[in-house]
Amino acid sequence: MRKAVLFRSVIRLLGEGSEVNDAVYMWKRHRHVLPFGGATFVGMVLLAGWLGWDDWATKIVIGMAATAVAVAASTDYKILADTSSGLYLLDASRIRQTATAMGKQLSSGTDIKQAGGTMLAADWEVDGSLYTVPKSSEQAMNRIAGS
Repeated sequence: MRKAVLFRSVIRLLGEGSEVNDAVYMWKRHRHVLPFGGATFVGMVLLAGWLGWDDWATKIVIGMAATAVAVAASTDYKILADTSSGLYLLDASRIRQTATAMGKQLSSGTDIKQAGGTMLAADWEVDGSLYTVPKSSEQAMNRIAGS
């Protein structure tokens, strides 16, 4: 179901004549996300204290919520789509795994290689940028990298 929604969103942007072979939802975080998130946490904890919340649990929850928003705001979501007309790197939704806007068409010689990972996600280098891909999409990413 999720894959069908992803494929339909890519076809909607590329046009009805295009055929999608594979598509992968992926993301990358800004390189300064850790210091930015940490500063947001500390700032919100201090602000909550200044506003009169004396309970440390409340301060920490406010800081964590603000940090989650800051991290989400500094994350760039993309879809790598292998279509009948070539490879495309499309902008993606933050909430649903759907393509939202045309990105760029990648050349046929674009370098796509695995760069590491964990039990839940794998890091892939696509066109010089490092993206995180969920393990559920790793087979599709291997097929795209092999083509």
